[in-house]
Amino acid sequence: MDGYRSWIARQKQSVDDPAAGLDAYRAEARENMRLAGRAADRIQAGIDLLRDDPDALDAFRFANRAMSHQRVHTIAAGDRRRSPSTSLEEAVRAVDLPENRSWRPFQLAFLLLNLPSLADPAHPERADDGSALADLLWFPTGGGKTEAYLGLTAFTLAIRRRKPHLGGLDAEHGVAVIMRYTLRLLTIQQFQRATALICACEVIRREEPDRWGRNPFRIGLWVGGRVTPNTNEQAAEWVKERKREKGFGGFGRLGSPHQLTSCPWCGTKMESGRDITVDTTLRRTFVTCPDVYECPFGVSAFGLPPDERGLPVLVVDEEIYRHPPGLVIATVDKFAQLPWNADTAPRA
Repeated sequence: MDGYRSWIARQKQSVDDPAAGLDAYRAEARENMRLAGRAADRIQAGIDLLRDDPDALDAFRFANRAMSHQRVHTIAAGDRRRSPSTSLEEAVRAVDLPENRSWRPFQLAFLLLNLPSLADPAHPERADDGSALADLLWFPTGGGKTEAYLGLTAFTLAIRRRKPHLGGLDAEHGVAVIMRYTLRLLTIQQFQRATALICACEVIRREEPDRWGRNPFRIGLWVGGRVTPNTNEQAAEWVKERKREKGFGGFGRLGSPHQLTSCPWCGTKMESGRDITVDTTLRRTFVTCPDVYECPFGVSAFGLPPDERGLPVLVVDEEIYRHPPGLVIATVDKFAQLPWNADTAPRA
């Protein structure tokens, strides 16, 4: 904060400097500096929140721990895909280094300036009038925008669990974050990255269910019916066709529940005909890591309720409506259905 405010002060001084060549844009430059000062105030408000609100501090620590797991396990999973004989423990230990789990300054600033409004549904930045605010995080491709979004996602999921009845609402259940994309290919790519974060959140929740809730953290992929199934019956038919080894199991006719080619937590390769099962009694489509030794989302994981086995992902529309996940990744065409699809309406 001190460095940022010093930079703003230097920029303000340069506005009136003839050498800066800003004579024709002086009003715009001064307005930008005013907005920069407002951003600095918002970052400071985030720091103050962490100092004064124990629940916000708890959620912030949760988010940092989850993002650390997400980054390290994403790298370790990639290494294990190239070298399957390496154990998960060895792969994680090799990449669990500070440079692989550290925030860049712009990422941390973006997190901090958004914390107050995320921790308080009645915050002025979330008002229904002109004081509401939407932030645009602008940074070149590959600079780390997605990690900044995911960090805020983890904080949002956690703060709702620390203040589950704020405003008389049940914040432990239901959708907390929607990520909307234009292209389906980009949606799938982001789904794979975000799933690693939700796995991290779920690992932490299982360690302390009394603190982080009994309801699992889940992620939902909500895209067109030609990509993922609309119903569990369609998912079951797709699995049957895959097991019959008839071509591509109905690609182009039935949406596929096989959207993860490897486990995002441990990197184990996943096969469609083996690792996807449909339980007609529970009306659930499970995506399970085939690892039998180390992965908490593998076939050997025990002690979990039947409804929580496998990876915490929902890839069937029917399940997303019935078990609304904390994070939904959607395409624009699906998002446009909200006013027209009765299944997306809130339930009493």
